[in-house]
Amino acid sequence: MSVLGSRGVRSHSVPARPVPRRPEPVPVPVAAPKAPPARRGREWIGPLGGVAAGWLVAAALSGGFGLEGTSARLLHQMLLGGAIFVFAMLLRRRRGARAQEVERTVALPEPPPPVATGDHLGSPDRSSAERSIGSPALGDGSSFDEGLRDIRRKDPKFDPTRFTGYIEMVFSATHHARASRDVDSLRDRVTPELYGELRAQAERLRSLGHARHVEQIEIRAEVTEAWHEDGRDYVTAYIAGSMLDYTVDEATDALVDGSKTVLENVEAFWTFTRPAGLNPWMLSAIQ
Repeated sequence: MSVLGSRGVRSHSVPARPVPRRPEPVPVPVAAPKAPPARRGREWIGPLGGVAAGWLVAAALSGGFGLEGTSARLLHQMLLGGAIFVFAMLLRRRRGARAQEVERTVALPEPPPPVATGDHLGSPDRSSAERSIGSPALGDGSSFDEGLRDIRRKDPKFDPTRFTGYIEMVFSATHHARASRDVDSLRDRVTPELYGELRAQAERLRSLGHARHVEQIEIRAEVTEAWHEDGRDYVTAYIAGSMLDYTVDEATDALVDGSKTVLENVEAFWTFTRPAGLNPWMLSAIQ
């Protein structure tokens, strides 16, 4: 991995990458309470009512058409016996259903008592800690937190999340300045060491008769390192995205490097530094 400029004592170390964050748990929908079951006593009301109605109709018909004596009494007894039989069967079925419900209720095991875990004993939520400003998801979170504490001793309001907006602006400005070979416009935004290297690159392109073009920059930045050394603050950001980046021959406009139509993936680490305290940040390394 090539490096322009300096990262202080970390110039020869591999910058930290952001660790993918765990997805948020999907909330489980709460089931709506079930409506209470209809009373089972109603099951036999319909059939019993039908038998009773039939009995009354039969009695009326037997009297209306002159059916008397033994035949009428036999019809009444048959209908009454049928009604009693139906009632007894429904009552027996109802008692059997109640007995099954009691058996199922007794067979259900009681839920085990809750077991106390670290989460219930007051330990902080890990996902919330990873989303906080001072604890990004890094391989060495303690080093990052310590570096932030050092930076905030003289700049209590320093926020690495908001600082990414400045990083993305400097990224675009730097690439456009390198493409136009107007490196002098970066003098107040980069360290003297990095300014000298960028100027040397621009002179090399000019001597070759080449022109660089940068278009459609779409990137995002995330601070992954923070530390303090020798009275200076340092932060390194991981930058990822895409852009058109190509070089042509100025005389013929022939393509020398890159593509005029295919977006190039961007993956880089940019380091910024400043004298500790409320001082402007300057780009010190492109890696």
